[in-house]
Amino acid sequence: MAAPKHDVPDGRGSRQSNWTEPEPEAVAAQIDAFTALTNRQFAATLAAFIAADEADRDPVVAYAIRSPQLTKKARRLLPDLVAQPDKHLPPPADESENARRRRLSQFRARAETEAQLFFYIWAGVVARRGHLLPERSPRSRARRRLADEHPERFLALVREEEEADRLAAEERRKERDAAQAAAAGR
Repeated sequence: MAAPKHDVPDGRGSRQSNWTEPEPEAVAAQIDAFTALTNRQFAATLAAFIAADEADRDPVVAYAIRSPQLTKKARRLLPDLVAQPDKHLPPPADESENARRRRLSQFRARAETEAQLFFYIWAGVVARRGHLLPERSPRSRARRRLADEHPERFLALVREEEEADRLAAEERRKERDAAQAAAAGR
């Protein structure tokens, strides 16, 4: 059975997204509206945005909240949203304790995703100024320090990993070729 083709520009078999960029004027107007909000109002808006399902989010609002103009403000407010989500998200009526825990857990996971996006957006802003932000995770910082302090050993490890990847890819290719040859020989 042949794999489906995905090189069609449109129509059946297309991998193109239905995503369209929002109008820049609409995004700019939304940024202006969010900029005019107080921190408390923007925190409530940000909490509602994070709590919403991805499919239910307005692309204009998403672009505005993730814009460089609002990212710094959002990054500053996000830890409070994660620490006290009930303060910003009113609980639905007759919500059980298990449903509440699940809702808050989902909110925190989505907030972490947004925090990562905000970090990378802000890192881009800083990079345009000719600087780099420090790595977010202690593991990444330790890896960078190890590379700086012991470059020969680090490069040797990188080469070993690259060679292991190359050998694994070669092995997969050989297995695939053998399977195709066996299928053709039937």
